[in-house]
Amino acid sequence: MLDNIPGIIAIFRFREGKLTKIQGQDILIDLDKLSNIIIENMRIGENEAKELKFLESFRGFAMILDDIGVVFVDDYLVITNAKKTNWDLLIKAILKGEVIRSG
Repeated sequence: MLDNIPGIIAIFRFREGKLTKIQGQDILIDLDKLSNIIIENMRIGENEAKELKFLESFRGFAMILDDIGVVFVDDYLVITNAKKTNWDLLIKAILKGEVIRSG
C-alpha cells in the first residue's frame, strides 16, 4: 500500500475535470489550475505516445517541480516530497492500483 512509501503528501482523484482529495495534507495549490495542467499534460502525452507508436494506452505521467513530485495515473494524482519518496516503489504501486485500496 502507499502508506509504506515515504514522502507522500496527498492523494487526489480526478473526475470530470475536478480534483478531490482522498487523503493527506492540504496543499497550497490552486486545484483548478492544477486540473488544467493535468489535462494539458495528458493531451501532450497521448499525442507523444501515438507518435512513438506505444502499443499500450497512455495512462499518465510523473514530474518534479522544485521539491514537489507529481504522479498522475488512471485518474489518481499523488503529490510527494520529491527528495524523500521512492519513485520506483511509488509508480509501481500506483500502476498496481494500490491508490484505490489506500483511498
